[in-house]
Amino acid sequence: MKPSVFMGHLRAARMVTALIVAVLIMAACQAAPVATPVGTATPTQGTASPTAEPTLEPAGSVSFGVLRAPTGALAVVTDENGWYEEAGVDVEFISFAEGGGPAIIQAMGGGSPDLALLNLATTVLALGQGTFDVQIVSIAANPGAALPLLGAAEIESVEDLRGRRVSAPQGGGQYYLLAAILDKHGMTFDDIDYRPLPIGEAQAAFLTGQLDAVISSVNGTVLIQQNAPETNVLFDGTDFAPEDAYFSPDVIIATREAVDSNPEGIRRFLAAFHGQGVEFLNDAATRDQALGQIQAYMTSVGAGVEEVELTRAGVDAIEFYGHQEAADLLSDDSFIAAINRQVQFWIDNDVIEEAPDVEGAVDTTLIQPR
Repeated sequence: MKPSVFMGHLRAARMVTALIVAVLIMAACQAAPVATPVGTATPTQGTASPTAEPTLEPAGSVSFGVLRAPTGALAVVTDENGWYEEAGVDVEFISFAEGGGPAIIQAMGGGSPDLALLNLATTVLALGQGTFDVQIVSIAANPGAALPLLGAAEIESVEDLRGRRVSAPQGGGQYYLLAAILDKHGMTFDDIDYRPLPIGEAQAAFLTGQLDAVISSVNGTVLIQQNAPETNVLFDGTDFAPEDAYFSPDVIIATREAVDSNPEGIRRFLAAFHGQGVEFLNDAATRDQALGQIQAYMTSVGAGVEEVELTRAGVDAIEFYGHQEAADLLSDDSFIAAINRQVQFWIDNDVIEEAPDVEGAVDTTLIQPR
């Protein structure tokens, strides 16, 4: 499928977007936070300590960079329950609780961690700017329904946003989502009063009537809907049709060095994460226990009470993929088409100079179930 070019010529927006990405990368390189090993989160009541014994010959160790987010926290929960040990792989967790995606990308460029779970926009920018030889080895989850375009009570459709005040953080996945939603409805940023506010400021501005629509964070969306129940969901990432070539999931990436040196270790990591960790979360009988362990991990890395409380509702809006489903999605041509469309978007906004080798960056061999 030929990627569609859907942004109008917004020279000012392009310059600001490129500047923001450049500043993020420079800041990460100059003052990247020191990554520290993740401690074991306090088990929830009723959670037994892992007693699993390795059932396979050891496959060495892999390191995994963890953000303070429920998707990455599920990898820690998988470890707490002994499933990596059962699979014969030792996992070292490295916390980037305060550093964010750019810090992980910078660290992976230096060789460690081997693996991380990031949103596709961060991954595409790293791939396009040649930060390191990025390998996408799995599709972990789809936060599309968790990051909707929210409108004030009087805003009933995307078309109602013409000339209205709309915000999404500039230079990342939400910005790309807003552009795609506008394009889907025959609009561009020229048709709205775009306000490039940070997540927290945009959230407060929307709740106080200073914005007409917003795309927030996962937890921010939950908070807005709790405090303003009359808010309308105008569109989200699950509303696109297949021909729109929009799909922006959370992906698991690896360095080329890790893929080449320990493919079996990565294969077993993915098998345990999708086959046991995700199933533990998706199973109604164990979901509360899994959510409790995720919340305990979030607390252990500094999340406040409100953030931890919002985590449960946020996770409920995210679709986590089991082993076979992740393998099928990663191998589907539509995923390559979706990446190419996003690459073209960043090229059109002068953030990426030229298209990278997208197909060469997607490794479908390590996720295949045996």
